[in-house]
Amino acid sequence: MLALPVAVQSQWFGEDDLKVQQRGSDFSMKNLQSSIPSFQKHTFSPASLSSRSISRGAALLGALSLAVFLARAQSPAVTGPAASVNPIIGTGAGPGGGINLFPGATTPFGMVQLSPDTEDHGYGYHYADTSIRGFSMTHMSGPGCSNEGDVFFTATTGPILSQVDDLSSAYSHSMESASPGYYRVNLLQWHTNVELSATDHTGIAQFTFPAGQPANIVVPIAHTLNYTTAAQIHVTGNNQIDGFVEDRAFCGNRQSYKVYFVMTFSRPFSSFGTWTGNRYDGPGTLAPSSRDAEQSTHDGWTGAYATWAAQSDPQTVTAKIAISYVDLQGAENNLKAEADGKSFAQIHAAALAAWNKALSVIDVSGNTPERRTVFYTALYHSLMMPTIFSDADGRYLGFDGKIHHIAAGHNVYANYSGWDIYRSELPLLAMIDPQRMADISQSVVLMYQQGGWIGRWPQINLYTNVMAGSPLTVGLATAWLDGIHDFDMDSAWEGMYKDATEAPPPGHPYVGEEGINYINKLHYVPNDRIRYGSVSQLQEDAVAYASLYDLAKELGKTDAAKTLYDRALYYRNVFDHQDRFFRPRNADGQWVPHFDPMQNGRGFIEGTGWHYQWLEPADMAWVVNAMGPDLFNKRLTDYFDYKIPGWYAQYYNPYNETDLEAPFEFNFSGRPWETQRVVRRVLDENYTADPNGIPGNDDCGEMSSWAVLSMMGMYSVDPASLAYELVAPSFPKITIHLEQPYAGKTFTIEAKGDPAANQYIQRVELNGQPHHQNWVSFHAIAAGGTLHYDVGAKPNQNWGAAPADAPPSLSNQQP
Repeated sequence: MLALPVAVQSQWFGEDDLKVQQRGSDFSMKNLQSSIPSFQKHTFSPASLSSRSISRGAALLGALSLAVFLARAQSPAVTGPAASVNPIIGTGAGPGGGINLFPGATTPFGMVQLSPDTEDHGYGYHYADTSIRGFSMTHMSGPGCSNEGDVFFTATTGPILSQVDDLSSAYSHSMESASPGYYRVNLLQWHTNVELSATDHTGIAQFTFPAGQPANIVVPIAHTLNYTTAAQIHVTGNNQIDGFVEDRAFCGNRQSYKVYFVMTFSRPFSSFGTWTGNRYDGPGTLAPSSRDAEQSTHDGWTGAYATWAAQSDPQTVTAKIAISYVDLQGAENNLKAEADGKSFAQIHAAALAAWNKALSVIDVSGNTPERRTVFYTALYHSLMMPTIFSDADGRYLGFDGKIHHIAAGHNVYANYSGWDIYRSELPLLAMIDPQRMADISQSVVLMYQQGGWIGRWPQINLYTNVMAGSPLTVGLATAWLDGIHDFDMDSAWEGMYKDATEAPPPGHPYVGEEGINYINKLHYVPNDRIRYGSVSQLQEDAVAYASLYDLAKELGKTDAAKTLYDRALYYRNVFDHQDRFFRPRNADGQWVPHFDPMQNGRGFIEGTGWHYQWLEPADMAWVVNAMGPDLFNKRLTDYFDYKIPGWYAQYYNPYNETDLEAPFEFNFSGRPWETQRVVRRVLDENYTADPNGIPGNDDCGEMSSWAVLSMMGMYSVDPASLAYELVAPSFPKITIHLEQPYAGKTFTIEAKGDPAANQYIQRVELNGQPHHQNWVSFHAIAAGGTLHYDVGAKPNQNWGAAPADAPPSLSNQQP
């Protein structure tokens, strides 16, 4: 595994980084040198190439080496915390499965994620792939299902081609670079340099074509990463292509959405055309000078192209592309509002400034440059989703399918990976960006008001019903309890309580809580009635009930609090006191026979009984006592007794959300030094500065936000409890810059005793006073102040180990 160099712009060199296939093209030095004027000088050596790469042709190797060495033109310098971000992290193949992050250009929470696609169906980009198919405007950040990739385009030279296989180009990681708000690569097949940047609603692509070749921008609008159902494309005037593509929601959902786009060019094209055909019958039929093409089924193959005549010198064409989920006018307005009259350099500089502002909310110092890169890249990936959904003029498409308008100064957000992000990403956003979290919360309220229900994994303006529980209830409750009150709690409460107690009416696209009628009657989810994760469903629902209980107390809803407290304890109905595991039972009350806690999926979602014995974050004190402290600590110790990280049935799985809280649960069982040990191990082994440097799917910022909080020395097992469990931070000084409504200006975390090397807490002070509890309240963070750690090489088994030092649990409360 190679380490990411920390540089002004991240540049990668791998054993097989020379991904070049001649494919019959003329690889002349003139074309190579003329097509890459904007690349920085690279450190490049033939020694870095594998024998396989070398065998592709010594002459080609020499040409490329010289071309890369001669590419000296500078892009704007990346400064501030953005200089410690490398978007290539998380684009690898594992080890816990594809991480599925994209390296392209976006802004914090931007609607546009303009990035290269190296695959035809899936997630977008994978570092190990050897060719770039093209570029598209929409992606998700590390999801677990194929998705989006809408408004696809690329650049070529020579005759017009319409099939993606023919448009595809080899590329080299040594001629690729990524930084916040910026991406560049050389399409070696076409000797064309591509640079990308973005605003919230628009992308900009700058193409530098070689001399002596016609320059083409090709828009195969029928191509997406998921399942296209319809498309239209138009060539407008002499410098614009526009239209829409209709794609399906992800994870096998048959509902569809439209993305409208407007693409304008910096120079009039000299010729243009469209094509139509069947995607399974080879190239579409070209129609030169045609301005319109469309398709109404998945089987169609539709697109358009624009061409600029060959010139004696390299030529540059810049494309500005705006999108909208509302209509074509929305895309045009977005382009005018954010990109009209602005150069590539101006848009790039604004994107970089936006990222530096967003990342500067947390200052870290010390440790190594590599660990700071890990931290700031994790923070960067935590600030991508949910994404802005409203247009620049405030219009957006509601969950009722109608056009609505949000007030100026606010945004509507979409794409909530609820089951994932309620655990740490939403709590992190509530801490560091409360004003945005207020808009995110109000967006969930609007979903309920317009669609009649709060979804658990809504995409665009659709209910996908992916995963389980009521995770956005936890997010809303956490935000309000943290002190974020700039959203409609009356409607929010109505929607959350309805979701917690009622089944949705038939004939609607939302599912609600699986088995809610059984929960109301039996107080658990019977495995012979609900086959998909009956135990997990109840455990996840109980997390939401506990959050609503905390919220009900805050709101003075005494009767509801009592009801919700009782419901939050329903998880106990699937705990077998004989074998002391959570396990499935049938509607007749009998345990499902032949239970094996190592059997994946039997009563559990993406996990086993071993994984889910730790998922009761709101009432860990009961779990410790019910299991017995000795057995609890033995099992939890054994759980982390693996030699290398992996997807094991009986060990901790760092690649999935099912047990992200488990490393912190020794804090509940009197052995906080074990939490300190295993958290640091998970960070060191799984969060690294290379393409595989995030464990498994990042799931829209969840795995990255886990790392951000853990490296700061805190994590909330139960966010609505407002308790943040403590571990040794990874840096000697961390400053969180607080914003309204929080009273404090900064919360500073200090660590004495070389925290990079020493993971064990010796003592803690909060605002100068000894702090013995192994957790701190969010209110203490929000008030501002200083949390000081003394750390050392050996455990202090006295600090934080007393029963009174453990975080709060439902068992210690009574409504």
